[in-house]
Amino acid sequence: MLRSTNKVQTVYARLMFLRIGEIDTLNEKYQAQASIEARWQVEFDKLLSSLSPEDQKRLADGKSVSLLKYAESHWTPQLYIENTIGDLKEQIRYTAKKSKEDAQIYVCEHRDIKGVFWEKLELQHFPTDVQDLSISIGSMLYNDRVILVVDPYHGSGVNREAFVDQQEWKLYAYVDTLQRYITEFLFRDTDDEEEESNQIENINNKEDRKRSILTVTCHAARRSNYFYVNGYFLIFLITLVSFCIFAIPAHLSANRIQTSCTLLLTSITFRWTVNRSLPTISYLTSMDKYAILCMGTLAILCLWHAVVGAYIFLHTPDFRLTPDMDIAFVDQWVFIIAIGIFLFIHLVLLTWLYYVPLKCHRQMEKKEDEYRHSIHNAKKNLKYIPISM
Repeated sequence: MLRSTNKVQTVYARLMFLRIGEIDTLNEKYQAQASIEARWQVEFDKLLSSLSPEDQKRLADGKSVSLLKYAESHWTPQLYIENTIGDLKEQIRYTAKKSKEDAQIYVCEHRDIKGVFWEKLELQHFPTDVQDLSISIGSMLYNDRVILVVDPYHGSGVNREAFVDQQEWKLYAYVDTLQRYITEFLFRDTDDEEEESNQIENINNKEDRKRSILTVTCHAARRSNYFYVNGYFLIFLITLVSFCIFAIPAHLSANRIQTSCTLLLTSITFRWTVNRSLPTISYLTSMDKYAILCMGTLAILCLWHAVVGAYIFLHTPDFRLTPDMDIAFVDQWVFIIAIGIFLFIHLVLLTWLYYVPLKCHRQMEKKEDEYRHSIHNAKKNLKYIPISM
């Protein structure tokens, strides 16, 4: 028979990302293998029935002992993974050990998991984005029974060497942990008035009941050199070539418009090809904004060529443009002003790229240095214990 307790049980948890597989940007999911350790304090008397005399001596000496079939006859926090997709492979075992920090007995649940996890990807700064890859650990028991907290002596971490997508992503060693709560949802059966009445009476008692969730997050930055060359640079070249159209005499407006429209359609097709690798989102990425800006430039230049052609058709007897005509002078100044604005916009965009999207990369580098420094100091003080493999 399971033993339970009415008091709030604090469960200290940590997680190690053992292996991170493919990050599927299109479907907002990733593959991972992780190891979870959750430990809680127990009284030594409650373990006596599960331990042999030899194990009791080992436990008293501060050594770890295995607990076979512990969950069948003892209380456990009933942990689960909140953001898993599909079938999750799990292996669970239990051990007990006397803590060196407070000399108390702790039961530890070791849970090895492997599966696919859902993660909402923030793509506003694509392709210079930094993504969070998280695993959320929850308890089926409410917060009046179990509270999950970060283990103060055993830190979470990530194995960067077993990262599959190293060609496309840079995985940071820095790991975040976040404690939060989710509210209980009440369902009432309207077909049974008596049950409904009872549930209404219990709403005030249960409305504050929540489940404790602990989220462990590692961070990966996209390697954006590929997109700089095959995305931004190609769009830039397509738009830059459009200024060469001014070399065509203005009275040949049909040739100007035809070339401009060809470049515009090429830019639209290229943008559609790039977006095929991204999920359907309700906002524009950095590359989307740049592509739309360049397409807008092409459209404005195309309209200008149409206006010049119409003016020459209406105000020139032989439909020819000579260098001494005012419209030729205006066309030259439009070219100079347009290419000047185009280059100025790119200067502004480069400044924005450095101070906004790339700032996230610099912040992560700083956090990673601080994280490594804290781990180094903790190891010196013997307060950091790596997760058991």
